[in-house]
Amino acid sequence: MIQVDLITGFLGSGKTTFIKKYVDYLYRQHLHVAVIENDYGAINVDRMLLSEALEGKADVEMVIGGDKDCRIRRFKTKLIAMGMQGYDRVIVEPSGIYDVDEFFDVLHEAPLDQWYEIGNVIAVVNSKLEDLSPQADYVLASEAVYAGKVILSRVDEATEEDIQHTLNHLQMALKAHHSQRDIKKDVMKKRWDAYRDADFEEIMHSGYQLGIFYKQFIDDNYFRSLFFLNIHFSLATLQERIKQIFNDHELGRVMRIKGFVCENQQWYEVNATADDLSVEAIHDGQEVIIVIGEQLDEERIHHYLK
Repeated sequence: MIQVDLITGFLGSGKTTFIKKYVDYLYRQHLHVAVIENDYGAINVDRMLLSEALEGKADVEMVIGGDKDCRIRRFKTKLIAMGMQGYDRVIVEPSGIYDVDEFFDVLHEAPLDQWYEIGNVIAVVNSKLEDLSPQADYVLASEAVYAGKVILSRVDEATEEDIQHTLNHLQMALKAHHSQRDIKKDVMKKRWDAYRDADFEEIMHSGYQLGIFYKQFIDDNYFRSLFFLNIHFSLATLQERIKQIFNDHELGRVMRIKGFVCENQQWYEVNATADDLSVEAIHDGQEVIIVIGEQLDEERIHHYLK
């Protein structure tokens, strides 16, 4: 049976970075690995970045978003197509807003239940967690409640007070949705650059949890991913515009901005949250900027990016 791991995590939590490290470990264990990227839009920045970073270590596939029925059907079709390709493990990275029950439902359906079994559910959580809206708290809790392990990201930037605030917030969010789980005993709080093979071995066998959790409805348009194509700014100008977007609280709550820019025939990956902006030179890209957040005003954001 092919083991399938689900890597969840709220917007900007660091799922893609964690997957790079996890796949590197699995590759060194001589496992044949595939990664499925499942995102809202037809342009998937994370897939482009993973394809470059994981070249020779894992195959990277993509499932384009859509409404719930369409998303489930495409995910199931992708798994069927991959079922006879000899993978030992498949890693699924969904969008930052994801109903984990969809994952369980698909893996338990025929014919997938003959080829695949659920390995682990792993939730990546920013250790410097900000106060969230009730809707965002629900998403955070709905992803963590099933996790065999909760992996804290950005521990190297966080104080012990930050970490305790995050864990208390996560526990509060779970309790608010009627989960009695004590999440703190299943949290890994190490700096990622300090992870050793023994840590990844523990993660690889962490499994998943089931329990009582009250689900709620969230409008599909509440969390949005906005795509802005053909952005021709210089790198310095784009960085400045990104800062302006995060500082404009009239356009909704921006959680993450990611994309590419080309300057002097060199492509750069840009990845930003409210308190961090990183730029990395890469081999190839596409002129697109994606803004992700809650109740976003597309026209107002476009004003900064036109």
